[in-house]
Amino acid sequence: MTMDDPTAIRLTGHTAAYPATREAYDALRGYLDDARRALRGDPDGDEVVRDLEAAVGDRLRMLPGPGGDPVTGTRMTAILAELGPVRPAHPVPSEAGGAVRGRFWCRISEGGWFGGVCLGLAAYGGFRVDWVRTVVLLLTLVTGGLLAVAYLALLLVLPVVPTVADYERRRDAPRAG
Repeated sequence: MTMDDPTAIRLTGHTAAYPATREAYDALRGYLDDARRALRGDPDGDEVVRDLEAAVGDRLRMLPGPGGDPVTGTRMTAILAELGPVRPAHPVPSEAGGAVRGRFWCRISEGGWFGGVCLGLAAYGGFRVDWVRTVVLLLTLVTGGLLAVAYLALLLVLPVVPTVADYERRRDAPRAG
């Protein structure tokens, strides 16, 4: 959005300049600034703001043509109210009511071969489970079975999570309390 002079607003996706009062310009600038703040961290945030500008331009284009009265602050506020407040599609969990739990050690029972320890390690580290299983098998052979004892200990002490999807949901959920 640019304002070449105090009476014209140019919006993304529109070639026309729309006459507007300073109050209308300030209302639009505040709305777009709030949208940028709300969408910070969203990979599509810039595109969404451009789409919002285009939507405002579409509504302004429906107003009386060139030479008409400038858009007032009241009219711009009404247009922005039609668009509604901007909220991120996926709110950051820490902003949704608490600190994010984050990664944690566990066993994942669904799809696990021998208790789900390797699947839990793969989910924790973001690795492919077949690679984790291969490394665990090789290290068990290299250590003469000593890693098997550690594996059995993990089998006893790690909490069980039913599926990888449940692990991801718990990892990304805000902590209680």
